[in-house]
Amino acid sequence: MASSLASPPRSVPVPNYPPVLDNAYSLGDIDSLMSDMHLQQSAHGISKAHSLNMDLCGLHLLRSPEAASRINQAAFCGTSPLQGITSRSPSSAPVSNGRTWHAANSRGSANRGKPRALFRDGDTRDAAYSPSSSPNMRGRGPAAARGRGAYRGGRGLADPRRGQGHYRRLWAEVTKVGRGQKLGEGEGSFPDSSVEDMLQIVRGLAPDASAIAAISQGLYYLDSGALAALLKELAKSGHGKRAMEVFDWLRSLEDGHELICLCDVYTYTTMISQCGSHQQLRRALELVAEMRGRGIACNVHTYSALMNVCIKANELDLALDVYKQLLSDSCTPNLVTYNTLIDVYGKTGQWEEAVKVLDALEHQGIEPEIRTYNTVIIACNMSGQAQEALKVYERMLTAGALPTATTYTALISAYGKNGQLDRALQIFEDMIRRGCERNVITYSSLISACEKAGRWELALDLFGEMHREGCKPNVVTYNSLIAACAQGAQWEKAVELFDQMQSKGCKPDSVTYGGLILAYEKGGQWRRALAALDQMKSNNCRPDSVVYNTVVGVLWNTGVVWAQAKAVQVFQTACRQGHFRLTVHTSGESGSVDFGMHAFTVGAAVISLIRWLSELRERLPKDGPAILRQQVCMTVNKGKPSREHAYPNIKAAITSLLQGCHSPFRLYDVACGCRLEGPAGEVGEWLRGADLERAVAPYAKADLLRGLNREVLLKEDVSVEGRCSEAFAAVRRFEESHKVAAKSMSAEYVAGRKECVQLAMSHAGAFGFKDEVLHDAVLLVDRTMSSGIALPPAMLPLLVAACILISARQGEQAELLPGDAEIERVLGVSLRAVEGMDKSVRQVLGADTSAISTLRCLKLYLERLGSDFQNASELQRIAGDAFALLYQGLADPVLLEYKPSLTAAAMLASCRCAAGIVPFWPATLESLTGYREQHAADFGSAMAAVGNLMTMVYTSADLHPNHSY
Repeated sequence: MASSLASPPRSVPVPNYPPVLDNAYSLGDIDSLMSDMHLQQSAHGISKAHSLNMDLCGLHLLRSPEAASRINQAAFCGTSPLQGITSRSPSSAPVSNGRTWHAANSRGSANRGKPRALFRDGDTRDAAYSPSSSPNMRGRGPAAARGRGAYRGGRGLADPRRGQGHYRRLWAEVTKVGRGQKLGEGEGSFPDSSVEDMLQIVRGLAPDASAIAAISQGLYYLDSGALAALLKELAKSGHGKRAMEVFDWLRSLEDGHELICLCDVYTYTTMISQCGSHQQLRRALELVAEMRGRGIACNVHTYSALMNVCIKANELDLALDVYKQLLSDSCTPNLVTYNTLIDVYGKTGQWEEAVKVLDALEHQGIEPEIRTYNTVIIACNMSGQAQEALKVYERMLTAGALPTATTYTALISAYGKNGQLDRALQIFEDMIRRGCERNVITYSSLISACEKAGRWELALDLFGEMHREGCKPNVVTYNSLIAACAQGAQWEKAVELFDQMQSKGCKPDSVTYGGLILAYEKGGQWRRALAALDQMKSNNCRPDSVVYNTVVGVLWNTGVVWAQAKAVQVFQTACRQGHFRLTVHTSGESGSVDFGMHAFTVGAAVISLIRWLSELRERLPKDGPAILRQQVCMTVNKGKPSREHAYPNIKAAITSLLQGCHSPFRLYDVACGCRLEGPAGEVGEWLRGADLERAVAPYAKADLLRGLNREVLLKEDVSVEGRCSEAFAAVRRFEESHKVAAKSMSAEYVAGRKECVQLAMSHAGAFGFKDEVLHDAVLLVDRTMSSGIALPPAMLPLLVAACILISARQGEQAELLPGDAEIERVLGVSLRAVEGMDKSVRQVLGADTSAISTLRCLKLYLERLGSDFQNASELQRIAGDAFALLYQGLADPVLLEYKPSLTAAAMLASCRCAAGIVPFWPATLESLTGYREQHAADFGSAMAAVGNLMTMVYTSADLHPNHSY
């Protein structure tokens, strides 16, 4: 079958030409032809244009004598041939008998003066020819009479005998016409076919049918331009494989075959442009190689098409290589090439080069089109250069170019990224006034601007307006909305949008899950964040470094023991996938080893530092101190500008951690962040010492989770959260109804309060009571004295004794009370006197002797964090010196100004900070209490008071650790 298809048809009918061809040329097409004619007038003289005119009229290509007259007049007078003629068929494409014409020559001065290749019968075409896409073109000359002059030459004059084969076959058909017959009705004739006819034939083929068998004989009536149009239309209509089938068959023909000339620069370029995926990039490159092997020179359109294929395949560096080859082959780039080049620069982050292309265009006198300016603006936006994008916009306006909807959308994006939401809204309103279409990209860009400005309510309003206009949101729109809700800590709204997008058939991607997890993080919903990570993986969305940073950060920030262990597990998983890499640089000149860390959440930064220290500690015994060189350095990078807001907290956490474990590192600020430096000898000794043990312990704790059921741990944490929330609600009620006011206490009591506290400590110690009894008793004494009672100083020891017994009897250790005689011996007063004071206290307090002390609040906080109160060393790893400091601060009158729960919070946060335990004030405790370390004036004041106490205590080295946890 293949061999028969490779042979020309034995009998070729003469096409049945009517006197005037009904669908040959529209008057709009004549305009393109006349542009060619005017070009020829300037280049070759009037006689050449007149010759072309006679050829056109002689072949009956015009619809009317009027049109022919106007062409004739234009040929000699140089006037427009179409004045007063209205096109009746604007969709028709310009076609000549055996030629395919293109309107490229009428596109303005940019195309004038370009080299023109001479084709058969004196035809001329622009060397930058681009085949027409219209299927209405009719190619009536034989393929042998078209194409290049010499097959391997690719350029030059045509063979003068070309074009004879078709007319000889036509003559053969004419001689077969008998009486009563018409040309084309003979047996074995191939009907007169246009590109549109062949297109319909191929479209109607069964999937397993051969396109070659169906249209191969018709190819003899096409030239390369018409074939290019056919191939292009097949691809546009979803029959790209058929186009490949036809062209690959033509490529396989031997050099001497009559149809081989159809494989020229036009058809090759068309097929290269159809290679749209990464898998087809190789085919495009092979086609170019085949062109070069056959001596077919690539033109600017070939290279531009190949650059576009590289962009589609995300091979951007290759696209730049292709552009360099274009210049090397002495091809002159056109505006399309430059637009493509700008697109490449934008996608590779080379916004400066994109702007330089715009400069070069203006320097060469090539007028950029609106798309050029838009592409440069978008390139600047993609590189985060919003200011530069706005400068390009100003240049565009200066050049007199009119903005389009694409321009406005790019401007909204630029203003949004520049933090100028008001300007973005003005652009949007201007679009409405001008009647510009607002598409999904416009709304998504504006919603994204709202997200960056923290205006989540406005983002939702715009989303509603988008729906009212009938604009369907896409995944980018939902991603921007969810991110906006995340910035506003509106995790419930984010979940609602997440569910809505799925119900609308919009599939979440990695960015969606990243925004949702961020919303959970902002709302303190760490358990939901962990579940979202699992859901993300189950839906085949690969977490990126942003997602891992966020999940690790939210888990670590809880302060919950097992959640932090889970954070280390997630971190280790991310490391195995190539995230959180440490960069290492060894300097021979300075004798230092430099490490670089990239993390943009506190949790990720802390774990990265702990991992680095752990690995150095493990390697030191194996590899020796030589691995540290003379100096060990670590640079902590700020990251992108959009993430710099987290850097101060990261720096504070790292500084605290290193100071808490007495590291020899010194910290310096550098342009990109901060830098840790330490002498190798001191660092080595420190790595081998015990001070580092507590700091790196969390990294080893991750192994404890292996084999444990996470669902059980989650349920247990929910249960703990419920108990602690209920208990803290009771604390709130107590503090509201049992206020202690230092200003209501007598001056004598305030002056002697320290002795009262010391006496209470002595009594509690003598009886062996837990610290809860001591702290509750001191609170009862303070409550009694703040009621305004006038109690002589001599009666204060009796008040302390009574409060100690009241606290012991209503507390957990009532059974430890000794007999009356022993009580009197320890207290030094008669039991009758103590009982009398007991009645007085109850009378003053309205029989309400309940007490929730600072110690009880502190223990409540530690219970929420999952502390093991039976393990003193583990408890200190979570609380630092909080218990010891609380014991020393019991007598501090300054702390009387604060509620017990606030004092406990300030104590815990301050001691964790001093010990380098991050976070200082965990998110779970912030959620439990409502105390926000950085935003509450009371909390800040209490922290300052505790800080002064710590300075005094640590200076005097008077900390007395309490072992009754």
